[in-house]
Amino acid sequence: MAASRRKHLSNNSSLFIGHSLKLTSSFPQINYSRLANRYYPPLIAVAIGLLCLWGMWNVGRAGVARLLSRYPSSPALTNKGANLSPSDPEVRFGYGVAVWNAGQHDEAIKQFEWASALRPRHYHLWLQLGLMRSQAGDQQGALTAFREAVRRAPYYAQPRWQLGNVLLGMKRRDEAFAELRQAAASDPKLLPPVIDLAWDAYGEDARAVKQAVQPQTTATHLALARFFANQGETIEAANLFRAAGDAADQDRLTLLRGLVDAKRFSESYTLWASGRDDNNGTRQSGLGTVSDGGFETEIDADEPGFGWQLARDVATVRLSRDNYEPGSGTHSLRVDWNGASHPWTSVVSQLVLVEPKVRYRLSFMARAEKVVTGGLPVVTVIDANRDGHTLTQTEPLSSDTAGWQKHTVEFATSDETHAVRIIIQRQSCPSEPCPIFGRVWFDAFSLQKLS
Repeated sequence: MAASRRKHLSNNSSLFIGHSLKLTSSFPQINYSRLANRYYPPLIAVAIGLLCLWGMWNVGRAGVARLLSRYPSSPALTNKGANLSPSDPEVRFGYGVAVWNAGQHDEAIKQFEWASALRPRHYHLWLQLGLMRSQAGDQQGALTAFREAVRRAPYYAQPRWQLGNVLLGMKRRDEAFAELRQAAASDPKLLPPVIDLAWDAYGEDARAVKQAVQPQTTATHLALARFFANQGETIEAANLFRAAGDAADQDRLTLLRGLVDAKRFSESYTLWASGRDDNNGTRQSGLGTVSDGGFETEIDADEPGFGWQLARDVATVRLSRDNYEPGSGTHSLRVDWNGASHPWTSVVSQLVLVEPKVRYRLSFMARAEKVVTGGLPVVTVIDANRDGHTLTQTEPLSSDTAGWQKHTVEFATSDETHAVRIIIQRQSCPSEPCPIFGRVWFDAFSLQKLS
C-alpha cells in the first residue's frame, strides 16, 4: 500500500513538473538588454537635464547674489544677496561693507567674520576684518585678525604694516617695529613713514630710531641719513652716509652745500669731516684748524666744505701742488698768473671754524718770483657769518723774494662769528683791466687762538 502511494506521488510530481514546464514555456521571454537600450537613454537625458537646470538655477542665484552685493550704499539689496547665497564669502563681504557704511559696525564685523570663516586662506578678508575691529576699538581682536593675515601672506607689506601699527598703538614698540621693518622691506614706499613713526615713538632719539629701523641696505641708509640731516642730527647722518658708501656721495655733497649755504657751520663740518683721517688730532671739533695747511694732499676741487677751494673758470690763473723746495713738508701751492683778472677774485680759499669773541693769529709762508702787476697778491680773512665782512688783510706780498718769508696777521671774531674764510686774492688795482704776471708759492697755513 505504501509502495503504491509512493508511486502515485511520484507520478503526480512528474506531471506537475511537466505541467509547470509547459506553463513556463508558454510566457513570453523578456529581453532586458533591449529594454535598457530602449528606455535608459531617455532617462539619463532627463536626469542630466534636471541636473543642468539645478546647476543653472544655483549659478543664477549666485550671480544675482554677487550682483546685489556690489551696492555698498544699499544694505537692503546686499542683504537680499546674502540670503540668496549665504555661503558665498564675496556676498558676505559686500553685505558687510554696506552695513558698515550704514553705521551698523557690529553687524559688519559679524559678516566679515563669517566671510573669513568661509574663505580662511584669503588674507585680504582677515586684513579687512582687522581694520574694522581696529576702527571699532577692538584692538585685541584686530591684532588677532592681522596676525592671521600675516600668516596667510607673510611677504606682503600691508598685513605687516597694519599689524605693526596696532602693536604700536598698544605701546609694544619693539614688536611693532619688527613688523614695520619687514613691511618697508617689502614695499620701500613705506620706509619714510616708518622712520617718522619711529621718530615720534622714541621721543626724537636718533640712536633709538636707528635701532628701530635697523638699516641694512644702501637705500635704507640714505633715507635715514637724509631724515637725520633734516632734523639736525648731523653726526648720525654723517655716519649713515659713510655706511652707504659711494652711492651716498652725491647726497652727502648736496647736504653739505645746503648746510654751508645756511651757515650751519658746526653741523656742516661734522658732515664734511666724517670718515676723514685725523692727522693732527684736532679734527674732532675743527675749531681753529686750517685743514691741510701745507698742501700735502690732493685738493678735491669738486667738494665743498672745509678743505681748500680753488677758483674756477679763471683762464689766466693756474694752480698746482709743487714739491720743489717747499716751505715745510713735501709740497706747497703754486699760483701762476698770466693775464688780466679781477682783483677780488678768490683764487684759493678755505672755510675754518672759529669761536665767537676770540682773538686769533693767522700764519703762513710765501715766496714770489717776477710778479708784475698793479695789484699784488694778498691774504684776506672774512667773517663767514656776516656776509663776507673783512676781519683782516695782509700787506701786499713782495713781487720777488730770495726765498720763503713768514707772514702773520691777527683778527678778532664777533659774538656772531662761528666761521671765517681765508682767501688768497689780489689787492685793488688803480685801474681796470688789471693784468698780473708771475708766480707765487704758499705754504704752512695755521691758526692760533690768542685769547
